[in-house]
Amino acid sequence: MNERIAQLVDSAGNLPRELFEECTIKEIPLYFSFDYQHYYRENIDFSNSDFYMHMKEKSQQIPKTSAPSTYDWLKGYREMYEKGYNKFIVTTIASKLSASYQNAVLARDMFLESIKDAKIEIFESGTCACGQAALEIKIAQMINCQKLGWEDIIKLTGQLIPNAVSLFTVQELTYMLAGGRIGGAAAMLGNLVKIRPVCEFVNGVVHPVKAVRGRKKSLEYLIDTCVNRIKNVRNSVIITQHAICEEDGLFIIKELKQKLGQDIHIFQSNVGTSVGSHSGPGAIGVGFISD
Repeated sequence: MNERIAQLVDSAGNLPRELFEECTIKEIPLYFSFDYQHYYRENIDFSNSDFYMHMKEKSQQIPKTSAPSTYDWLKGYREMYEKGYNKFIVTTIASKLSASYQNAVLARDMFLESIKDAKIEIFESGTCACGQAALEIKIAQMINCQKLGWEDIIKLTGQLIPNAVSLFTVQELTYMLAGGRIGGAAAMLGNLVKIRPVCEFVNGVVHPVKAVRGRKKSLEYLIDTCVNRIKNVRNSVIITQHAICEEDGLFIIKELKQKLGQDIHIFQSNVGTSVGSHSGPGAIGVGFISD
């Protein structure tokens, strides 16, 4: 195939940084704020580690997040078009979690009013974080194999989205409470008895998989759930993400390789600030997608 296809993503998936050098991917950042007045661009204005250290040191300041604007998306389309790309595949965080998808669509419509030879297909991932990242890595692989055309990749992406899985657990429930993901009574009780729930994003909504007592047991249950649900290991994209808990991240990778095969590749990145605002330091997850 000789098509020039650009991939645009919002930053909620927080792809491994090395992929931006290896593949033609343009990231449109979400925003966050600690004081609701000064907003910072994810992965640009604030380092990931500094963000979580700020959350630890000033735990009373629950961050607020904001979607990329229509202008941000429009600027991204124009930049890639000026580089010679006129076919775009775009993925965003679930629309129930952010206005990123809606703004990407508005920007596309504005862009195509004046640019007639471009084609832009936008997919709402239905998830975020590691599940979104797994989907986006799979799309990048399809683009870069150069065996599939734009229409083929669009069709396959639509088929893949329902297979994207994003499982995670958190260190404490305070941030999920602040983000409206759980109720106050559940958060209070959970923190008292050290409940560390394993959860999953399904159609943009957090669903509890199992309430587990203690950090180690929650990690073990997360690992076992992934192993039981990954059926086609060789054709799967698997990624782990953590929020400054690298040792736990390495433990998950070690255990997954031991149970699924030492030669499998597991991508790694951090939980992005836009998602981490609602899960807090110590959040950790595994995302995967299969054909």
